[in-house]
Amino acid sequence: MSELRTYFGGTNPISLNGSFNGGIASVPDTLPASGAETSFSDFRSQNRILKKKGTTQVVTSGTSWTPAQSNCVQYNVYVLGGGGSGGGCSTSSGREKVSSGGAAGGVAFRRYSAQDDGITSASISIGSGGAGISYPSSSDYKITGRNGGTTTFNPDGTGTTISATGGSRGFASQLGTSAGEAAGSPLTAGYGYCAASSGGTGSGGESNYTGGYGGGFNISNDAAAVSGGGSPNLGSGGANGISISTIGQASTGTTAAPTKPSEWGSDVTATFQGGSGVQDSDASAGASDGGTNYGAGSGGSSSEDGAGSTGNGSQGAIFVTYYELNS
Repeated sequence: MSELRTYFGGTNPISLNGSFNGGIASVPDTLPASGAETSFSDFRSQNRILKKKGTTQVVTSGTSWTPAQSNCVQYNVYVLGGGGSGGGCSTSSGREKVSSGGAAGGVAFRRYSAQDDGITSASISIGSGGAGISYPSSSDYKITGRNGGTTTFNPDGTGTTISATGGSRGFASQLGTSAGEAAGSPLTAGYGYCAASSGGTGSGGESNYTGGYGGGFNISNDAAAVSGGGSPNLGSGGANGISISTIGQASTGTTAAPTKPSEWGSDVTATFQGGSGVQDSDASAGASDGGTNYGAGSGGSSSEDGAGSTGNGSQGAIFVTYYELNS
């Protein structure tokens, strides 16, 4: 009886028929109603009814976490890795010019029981966004972007650590995945080729998600192309950066926003959108847009004999929603 009282709440004196009737407070209505015969076996595999307490907390800095709300029984935690930055290039007339946007960070989600996991604090790290790159007005210059950083939530007690890696860097003409961060070599293909970026991944969660990416290219005929940065997957699907290939100057537009978890409500106003990529088949494309708010990649930038740059990927974050027993 004392274990039921601890799990479902309540104070002494307690009884099966009087204190834990179905539909009362935190007791699910699938259990017997008041006056009906009740046994301990009725409570097997039954979850208590919880309600959200306070607002969803957004953690964007620091190395430690303690609960922002007291007397809670459950914490729902999302970790989001940082977004990568897009690649950029400037090539001469008669050569293709292509670049891919940076990818979004991964996501991991887990529910923690304050009672069962014994959680009172956690060690955390927040993944940085990949810094954008710049390139000069040159007839043959290409450079990759930078990777986003990993976000972790490592609770005390017996709770499982969850983490989410950052989205990868974008690429540019002739550069494949063997080219590191802010690198111009090794060259692996023709001017019309660049690799796609790769979304970050979650681990340790009840649910783990991969971020959206910036698409790669393999084109010909002196064409230009670019893709935008990826948006993260927050549980209902992320979005890959928009790709375009056209004559003259053009922008991909901002990548679609992901659907946010319903439990956040209006507490989290961030849009998590990947930045737009820019291209110009005849001149400088200029600067691409950075990822918005958290975990999103920046767009690529493709020019002909012109300078340009890419925005920063947006940093990672941790989101905590608090629950108490329904009363």
